[in-house]
Amino acid sequence: MHVTAVGTSGGLPTSRYGTSCIHLQLFGDEILFDCGEGSRQRLMRYDASPNVDAVFVSHFYADHTLGIPGLVQALEMNGRDKPLDIYVPEQRTRRAHEMIEGAYRWPSYTVTVHGYSENEPVRQTDDYTVRAFGTPYTDHSHGFVLQETDRREFIAEKARALGLDPGPKYGMLQNGQPVETDDGTTVEPGDVLSEPRSGRKVVYTGDTRPTAGVVDAASDASLLIYSAMFTEEHAHRARSTGHSTAAEAARVAAESGSERLWLTHISPRHEGDEQTLETQATAVFENDVTAVRDGATTQLTRE
Repeated sequence: MHVTAVGTSGGLPTSRYGTSCIHLQLFGDEILFDCGEGSRQRLMRYDASPNVDAVFVSHFYADHTLGIPGLVQALEMNGRDKPLDIYVPEQRTRRAHEMIEGAYRWPSYTVTVHGYSENEPVRQTDDYTVRAFGTPYTDHSHGFVLQETDRREFIAEKARALGLDPGPKYGMLQNGQPVETDDGTTVEPGDVLSEPRSGRKVVYTGDTRPTAGVVDAASDASLLIYSAMFTEEHAHRARSTGHSTAAEAARVAAESGSERLWLTHISPRHEGDEQTLETQATAVFENDVTAVRDGATTQLTRE
């Protein structure tokens, strides 16, 4: 699972940094959390393919959505043929259609705008699930939890001990089907599979204040990507605008038991002073903290 910070500036792009966009590559899929202005160009700059499969929009402010029309049009001009799924709050589906159509025209390839609700699967595959949780920022604003499917490892030694030689029956057991040995004994998948191992979990908060709901959503996250717009010196500004400070992000990470914390959606006023954000966060959260800027990447591996 490869994660790239494509746009990390909060509110407005700067000469160096674009607005909100996170790219994830996993199990053959490429997805975006938000798609701020100029995201397609920066995807190419940071070797993260713009030929994405899905875009998840946390809320409909411009710094999270203005890149969508350009992405859709560019894919059309590049001869896109596979479908593109765009997930928006269910109350914003009409606005999403108007934004795409108003910028150019509806493309020839299939673009499907899906309206999502809180605490239900937004997208579900055999390998992972994405669900949305509410955030107290604006009307219909959300974060996303990407949870990898729990895995059970096949233990060949157990299968051989039960009288099964390597072959097609091993695959059937791994796929959850019982099989019979040569003497007619039934072997269940649970007889030869390990205990379930929790999958990796990435949590993207979107814009938010620190709340119990956000802590709950981030529980045991492998990577928490948190909108930490301000230093503590601007805590009053964070409160009045519905955002968070780096230290508040760190408290959410600590209370949720997250393994790593990415601070993103950084106010342009703090450009060049990211170390202060990190310092204030690490005073609260003892695990890995990074104030990420455009182009930062990480690889999340299974234990």
